[in-house]
Formats: sequence, C-alpha cells, structure tokens
Amino acid sequence: MKKLSLLCILLFCGFLAYAQQAMILDDAILDAVDFFVSDLPSGSTIVVTNFEAENKELSDFIIQELLVAFSNTKRVKVVERSRLELLQSELNFNMSGSVSDETVQGIGRMMGAQILFSGSIGQYRDMYRMRVQAIVIETAEVIGIRTINIKYDPTLTGLLGRINPADAWKYQWLYTGFGLGYAEPFVQPEGVDFFSDLHMAFSLYAQFQPVDIFGIALGIYGDTYVGPVFSVLPTLTIRPSAFEIDLFFGAGIPLIRFENVVFMVGLRGGYKVGPGTMYTELLANGGPREYQDNHGKTHGTGFGVLNISLGYQMGFGQRKK
Repeated sequence: MKKLSLLCILLFCGFLAYAQQAMILDDAILDAVDFFVSDLPSGSTIVVTNFEAENKELSDFIIQELLVAFSNTKRVKVVERSRLELLQSELNFNMSGSVSDETVQGIGRMMGAQILFSGSIGQYRDMYRMRVQAIVIETAEVIGIRTINIKYDPTLTGLLGRINPADAWKYQWLYTGFGLGYAEPFVQPEGVDFFSDLHMAFSLYAQFQPVDIFGIALGIYGDTYVGPVFSVLPTLTIRPSAFEIDLFFGAGIPLIRFENVVFMVGLRGGYKVGPGTMYTELLANGGPREYQDNHGKTHGTGFGVLNISLGYQMGFGQRKK
C-alpha cells in the first residue's frame, strides 16, 4: 500500500513538473534572454540572424521580441532589425528558414556583432518547443543552448493562424447529441395521460453552427406524454473554458399524438468530457389542444410538460475561429 501511495505521489509530482515547464510564448522569450544575458560580455553587440519556424509571421515575431528583450537589459547592444532586413534582401537568405552556420557567422561579422543568436520553434507532442542558441562569431564557440516547452496561448495560435487543439471542439460546423431523462406535465388536459408509466423524456438532434454563438438544431424531441416531435430550435451558445451553455427555443410538429404545433424552450449546460460534452438539459414544451366531449362539442385547452435529461454531444467538421 505504501509503495502504491509513493508511486501515485511521484506520478503526480512528475505531472506538475511537466505542466510547469511549459510557458506561454512571451514568457519563453524572456526566459531565454534571462538565461543568456548574465554570460554575455557587458557592452557586446548581438545579432539575431534567423529563427526557423512554420511561417514568417512567427519567426519575425520571435526575432523582434528577442531584440527588444535584450535591448531592455541595458547590458548589450543589439543590431537593428532594419539593418538585418536590408542585408537579407541583398544576400537573399530566409530568416524564417534554415541557414548554415557559415552563412550566419558571415552575416554577424558584416553586422559588426560579437555574439550571434539563432534558433527554431516547432510542434512537440501537444505543445511547441523552442530552442535558442548563442555562439561567439569569431571562434564559433557555443555559449549555450536554451530549450523551452511552449503551451498554446492566444499569441501563439494567432501567429500560427491555428486554433488551440484543446479548444477545437468549440469551433465545429455540426454538433449531434442524444439525451434521456424524466418528464412531468405541469398542464395536463383531463383524460390525457402518458403512453407509459415511465414518464420518460428523450431527444436526438443535429445542431448546425456556422458562427460561434448561434446555431439551429433539427431533431426529435419529446416524451412519453407528447410523443416524438420534429423540432426546429434556434440556439444561442457560449463555451467558456471547458463548459458549454445553450439556450434554445422554437417549435415542432408532433409525429404521433397531437395535431397542434408544440412550442419549446430549454436550457442545456455541459462540460467537456472526452471527445464531446456531457450535459444536463431542462426543456419545457407545450401548446394548445382541442378535444371533443361526449356530446361532440369541441373544447380548447392546453398542455405543458417539463423534461429533465442527461445526454452527450459530439462535434464534427472543423471551422475557423
């Protein structure tokens, strides 16, 4: 038992250490500068020549932020980005791609720098990994290499033009779900009862969502009182963090029992579990109903049923944020 407890503690500590190592991009850049700056000769001139990345926007951002961070230390001088870009156009090298050591050393000498920085950033498992390297230009001596794990954040995803994989479930074209639960009438016409003693509620739907907060659900909603109802339900949706809240309202046509239109309003709250969302749903449906008494006279009345259900929803078809 003690061994098992110790193993659980070690695994938990390992998970915490793994999680703590991952930084957001802005903090990772500052961390890299802090790692190197104390080892750089005071007053030396540094240049950041190239940073290999998936696209130019990400590469340019990291180079610029490294230059700003080094400049703010007041310990070293930095070669202005405009000078490097001018040389880039003259020599036709790509600052966002791979460049040979000989090329970057030659560029450093032309810039009058003593220390040269370069690096790369690429996808690693469920995050990104950034490497920054510093070398002495004259001797090609490596001062150090800093490797940092970077987690997704708005800055990184914006530069990549990509949705955080952890948030991908929030931005899909189609959501399908099903639910089962309990139904209880709050307005019940005389002589009309449930099909079954189970008082069961059910739902099966497909929700089309072209934008973040609005969608339209088509499906079969109902219970063992009203019966199945083919429904059209405009839906307002918000998905903060791992939660989902839906407010929907609309109308449907009963497929078996009542001839009149059934009106619906509901609230659904869910939490991300696995590939989809586990939710609880509160749905009220009701409407007018006519019936004939023993003398053949038509009477007007209404009905209303409250459904409480548990269900699961999954999304399909990635769309842009």
